[in-house]
Amino acid sequence: MKLIVERSGGFAGLVRRGQEDLAALSAEQRAALKKLLDAGTSLVSPSPGADRFTFKIEVHDEHGTRSLTIPETAMPASLAAIATAIKD
Repeated sequence: MKLIVERSGGFAGLVRRGQEDLAALSAEQRAALKKLLDAGTSLVSPSPGADRFTFKIEVHDEHGTRSLTIPETAMPASLAAIATAIKD
């Protein structure tokens, strides 16, 4: 069971991707992930613009595979860190 976080966009348009075992997530990260999955597609960027990041979250667990693409303004920092911790 794992979480995959992909960050794309920004000024350079680079893609960063990281993954973490769901069991290794902190309580804060688990709560943030649950909140995002519960909100689903209702997350809309309040101010779309050039050079913003977009995050794709993919969860592989006992429920199957679920994915969600959200704007940086809706991404909790604790989960974004999973993608940004991976070095290019």
